[in-house]
Amino acid sequence: MITVGEVLLYSVSYFGLFTSVFFLWTMLANCRQWKNPTPPKVLPKVSVIVPACNEERTLAKTVDSLLGLDYPKEKFEIIIVDDGSVDNTLKVARKFEKRGVIVLTKPNGGKGTALNLGLKRATGEFVGCLDADSVVDADALKKMLGYFANKEVMAVTPSLKCTKPRTVWQRIQVIEFLLGVYLRKVFAFLGAIHVTPGPFTIFRKSFFDKYGGYDISTVTEDIEISLRMQANHYVIENAADANVYAIPKPTFKTLYHQRIRWYRGFLDNVHKYRVLFSKKYGNLGLFILPSAFISVFFAIAVVAYTLFRLVDINVQRFINLYSVNFDVRKLIYLRTDPFYIDASSLMFIGIVALFLSIVIIYLAKIISNEQEHIKWYYLLFILLYLPLFAFWWVVAIFYKTRKGNVVWTGRKRDEKEEKYLS
Repeated sequence: MITVGEVLLYSVSYFGLFTSVFFLWTMLANCRQWKNPTPPKVLPKVSVIVPACNEERTLAKTVDSLLGLDYPKEKFEIIIVDDGSVDNTLKVARKFEKRGVIVLTKPNGGKGTALNLGLKRATGEFVGCLDADSVVDADALKKMLGYFANKEVMAVTPSLKCTKPRTVWQRIQVIEFLLGVYLRKVFAFLGAIHVTPGPFTIFRKSFFDKYGGYDISTVTEDIEISLRMQANHYVIENAADANVYAIPKPTFKTLYHQRIRWYRGFLDNVHKYRVLFSKKYGNLGLFILPSAFISVFFAIAVVAYTLFRLVDINVQRFINLYSVNFDVRKLIYLRTDPFYIDASSLMFIGIVALFLSIVIIYLAKIISNEQEHIKWYYLLFILLYLPLFAFWWVVAIFYKTRKGNVVWTGRKRDEKEEKYLS
């Protein structure tokens, strides 16, 4: 008789295997399109907005990376918007005015309000944003502009990666971000990008002129703007080797708060644009968005089921054995006899899935020119990410159902965060 647990595990295994193979096939089938289109001969004017709230430690490095871009200075505009900082962020920003950087300041109101103020001042045909704790490679902008030869393209996303990790939590994020690099390129081929990362996504300014600025009611404006573009049948592209580096969250606490904001914002915005769940929106509506929710459900179900089985079976088993004076240490001895090897189909699927995940990470390294040695990071990711992912989603869903507010108006970093700023 098939148990509920077996149904769950087989469903998860086959769903994961199907999506992995489908995404990998999509990537390989479009390998000739990995290379970016040639940038235009006559380069357009580009404005980049840097919203900053309490970023005195990182702002200078961010702006220096923008000033170091391989792009004509007369066609490049940098706008720093201080969003009511209570530290020396504005003072740091003012130092760049003599180098042609525009500096604006306003009372604290959140990232969306800062970006909208920058949009009003921007004069470029294209406009982007760079978070004040991120840096960009010198050739990134030119690699992205060629995609705009297609007039239906309203945004081009970069390859978002991590700066040098120092903590366990940061090393996990290195792999997570690399998977994001891979998936964003796959989604571009499928016409289904649904997040335009805050660090250095480049937009046609005409889109904001026609459809309005950033939505200030959401804590994930990067998701909202991408779904708004998809709802209006525009195209979002990806330049997988246009590298931008963000500082990964260094502690469990900071990572937890970031992911709750991300996931709660995703739920809010997908609900707002639920019209996208339709065949009119192709792969995005019929497969990618539904798959995202199926993945969340399966992740929570597997973690919950695993915890239940551990408690239900092992605890009582050890109690019973201990009560008869059995040496429980013998149960943890490694069995090397081939007789004990699990030869079930689930084990086979698991081995295939592990192999596919290694191939995927390797492809992500290739297309993004990643130089970091990540094999130990990958091991940490395999061991810790699934329970973390499930936990974050449970909390985000809890906040969503109780209609609790998730607010992001900027904050001052604590001592632990300051320690790990590069």
